[in-house]
Amino acid sequence: MEINWKETDRVAVAVSGGVDSMVLLDKVRRSGHYKTLSILHVHHGLRAESDAEAAMIVEYCGQYELPFHMTRVPSDYFNPDRSIQNEARDFRYRFFDNMSLHFDCLLTAHHRDDQIETVLFRLFTGRSQLQPLGISQLDRGYPVYRPLLRDSKASLYHYAARHQVPFMEDTSNEKSDYTRNAIRHQLIPVINQIEGLSATHLNDLADWQSEVLALIKEQADRILAVFNEQRSYNRQLFNTLNPVVKRQVLMSLIENHAASHAEVSRHYLDEIIRVIGTDKAQASYPLTDELQLEAAYDQLYLVDSLDQLNELMITRPGQFEFNGFMIQLTAPITDIIRVRVFEPGDYIIINQQHQKLSRIFINKKIPRFLRERMPVVTVNEEIIAVGNLKKNHHPFNQHLHIKFKGAE
Repeated sequence: MEINWKETDRVAVAVSGGVDSMVLLDKVRRSGHYKTLSILHVHHGLRAESDAEAAMIVEYCGQYELPFHMTRVPSDYFNPDRSIQNEARDFRYRFFDNMSLHFDCLLTAHHRDDQIETVLFRLFTGRSQLQPLGISQLDRGYPVYRPLLRDSKASLYHYAARHQVPFMEDTSNEKSDYTRNAIRHQLIPVINQIEGLSATHLNDLADWQSEVLALIKEQADRILAVFNEQRSYNRQLFNTLNPVVKRQVLMSLIENHAASHAEVSRHYLDEIIRVIGTDKAQASYPLTDELQLEAAYDQLYLVDSLDQLNELMITRPGQFEFNGFMIQLTAPITDIIRVRVFEPGDYIIINQQHQKLSRIFINKKIPRFLRERMPVVTVNEEIIAVGNLKKNHHPFNQHLHIKFKGAE
């Protein structure tokens, strides 16, 4: 067992009643390496043995005076059209989150055989380049540790027998109707029967890939720092990056801005990367419900996909935000400044010359999304400024400053 937590931590163990979690609980209890130790159990109600499992855990906790916390899944909770395994996992972690005020870290009983199954599952379902191959530590506002990842299932059975640890078998694990069970019972035994092959080497692959991902993430984080600060990034520089770094940048943008985990295919990421690498002037790709990536001329922009302002009235000095632009008025004015979005036919008079805003946008290579959001500043219906692009000689412009919050 690998001990990642401190002796002063309040430790919680997720216990199902199977040999894995009961052995983990017993090992942690015997170690004494904690300030307090509590048990969290979810009664799924999916099997006839569920009540007996809960009673067994209660008896163990009573024997050693350990706090026991249980929640029940409502009888009508599971949707038959969805993955019961995924829904059960989401329910468990919501319960753990709700209990997190009472512990400093959570331990789960994933072991070496689980790690092997996970590596194979992610390899053969095309997830190998979008996430770690193996089971990794989680941070849900509290750390989730996996102390048994180096322990085999067989060693857990041996420990349970030697120390008389009670447990109950989940008979559903013997079926092969779930993908992971099929990997466990049909694929791994075949691999291990072939001379010279051992599925345990997949753990080494997972460790190596984890180290590679750390290097990729380190490079991607430098690009993300620019994106987050400036809301844009140089398109040519992005195209010089290694493809795996590009994918990591896009995945991190999605993960950092999505309200919940978003499933994005590698095909979608590669299509974004392909278009960015072409000479297509402008393209737009949604990343989340509230964020999109705009490729426009020589820049990439992050744009909030929220309702935009169409009009703003300024009557006093101050700083105002308009669709991603900061407008600052530094002196009192006598007339009302009206800020609005672009309208067809708009023009500004500079040095007695009429300049169409549409032509200014084209000449300045302004992306479509910015043309629709850029502040057009008017006084008495006369356009005196166009975003941070053009100003005429109206006296108000001496006190008017406009800046786009992204990089210029």
